[in-house]
Amino acid sequence: QQLAVTLLTHYQAFWATRPSAITASNGSQLNLIKPTGSVAMGSPRRAPGRRANEGDYRARLTRPFYIATTELTNQQFRLWREHNSGTIGGSPLGLDDQPVVNLSWYEAAEYCNWLSAEEGLQPFYQLSGGELFGVDWDATGYRLPTEAEWAYAARSRPDGSSAIYSWANQLYPPSSPAANFADRAAAALLPFTLSHYRDGFAVSAPVARFPSNRFGLFDLDGNVSEWVNDYYTSRPGAGAADTDSYGPASGELFVQRGASWSLAGRSELRLAYRNSGRAAAIDVGLRLARFVDRRGVGPAQGSGNE
Repeated sequence: QQLAVTLLTHYQAFWATRPSAITASNGSQLNLIKPTGSVAMGSPRRAPGRRANEGDYRARLTRPFYIATTELTNQQFRLWREHNSGTIGGSPLGLDDQPVVNLSWYEAAEYCNWLSAEEGLQPFYQLSGGELFGVDWDATGYRLPTEAEWAYAARSRPDGSSAIYSWANQLYPPSSPAANFADRAAAALLPFTLSHYRDGFAVSAPVARFPSNRFGLFDLDGNVSEWVNDYYTSRPGAGAADTDSYGPASGELFVQRGASWSLAGRSELRLAYRNSGRAAAIDVGLRLARFVDRRGVGPAQGSGNE
């Protein structure tokens, strides 16, 4: 008889107990991302399509996190409470497998806290009377991804570069559908659409109908824009920390990232596109995230996202 013994490093043993994917009680699958290096948060000043609210800086993340593979659906949101995402031009936005929309940033945060309570997790948001009073960065309950996490999940490439568009670093989407934007099918609903492009959906599509990215995540580039955790500033990156940027400490508006079924402009199709708001909109939804562990837990990070 032969006995083969494989010894794991402390780092390997630690991550062997942290699954690469988890399933929330609402059915959402969240994939593990162990960030390495940094990601571009905006665009260079002379980049085509660049908007004034983009900072040309990089964020380096060190803290692993889970992020949902899809945008939250109407069916998943209605596990918490009844909700009508609405219609536009006779096209429904509220089918079970479409992403939930027409909810404010505060409602998105409330949903995260509800789901945390369902699973006995420490809530991330401190909410009361329609206002956000604080967050618990040590909590491992559900939350919205930070803007830096969203950018890393959407833009980072294995070689350390940052993608401009999801399909390639060139303006026009490929002839085969790459994501759900304002295409020819939406011409009767919207003033400006991509006349050369057809993705097959006039409004939002059921989640996960288009190719996923390298992390197994769907629809970061389109379908609906997504609320993220950060307060909005028109000058992001000013005084940004070297690691784990959490955005401004206060503000009146919150950041939205990603294009949607209602957008078709050159600026909006870029993964650097960012917008702001607070109130509900017909093309803004959410994606769940949560930290793997409390701050300071675990060994020094290795490399890779495996």
